[in-house]
Amino acid sequence: MSAFHAPELIESDELLLRPPEPRDAQALFDEMFSDPDTVRHLTYLRHATLDDTLAFIDMAQKDWQSGELPRWVLEDKASGQLTGMIELQPRPPRAEFGVIISRRGGARRRRAGLDALRKFLKWLIAQPQIYRVFACCAVDGNAYTAMERLGFTLEAKLTNYEARPNLGLPAGDSYLYAMTRPLAPPHVGDALAWMDQHFSVELD
Repeated sequence: MSAFHAPELIESDELLLRPPEPRDAQALFDEMFSDPDTVRHLTYLRHATLDDTLAFIDMAQKDWQSGELPRWVLEDKASGQLTGMIELQPRPPRAEFGVIISRRGGARRRRAGLDALRKFLKWLIAQPQIYRVFACCAVDGNAYTAMERLGFTLEAKLTNYEARPNLGLPAGDSYLYAMTRPLAPPHVGDALAWMDQHFSVELD
């Protein structure tokens, strides 16, 4: 099996997905990591200082080099603002992803982030080594509401699955969502038809 290679740059109509850089620290701190609403259900603590965010970016760059955990910031192509982040743990034949969308900026920002995520997922599930893509979402958060619109199926409720340090909880429940690609479609046309059908739902 060939090695999994993640592209450094991915574009949607409005956003550019690229690896985080030290110059992003202030924006990431202001827009996401220091914002209580944005990080409420994350598994790591809200950043208290800019140094926390710089340390996170340093770790993210090392994870890119190793290929263990690629991360992309979502940059608005018109304004240059950072609106979110995607992280990926590729473990063929499966891949887990996580998303942070800034709660600052309103519905348009969240819509643009969902559009970019939809393109990202379409690329990911089409990779030859990947047959299953999954994500876990806090049951009392907001992320799970978009999962079925993105083509995912709810598989389970996981009890006491992840820590919720920003809520002071040692463990919290999560929903497990997944999409799976047919293992061995008999014809390339069948695979393309499956992709078209799977991603045919438009986001409102």
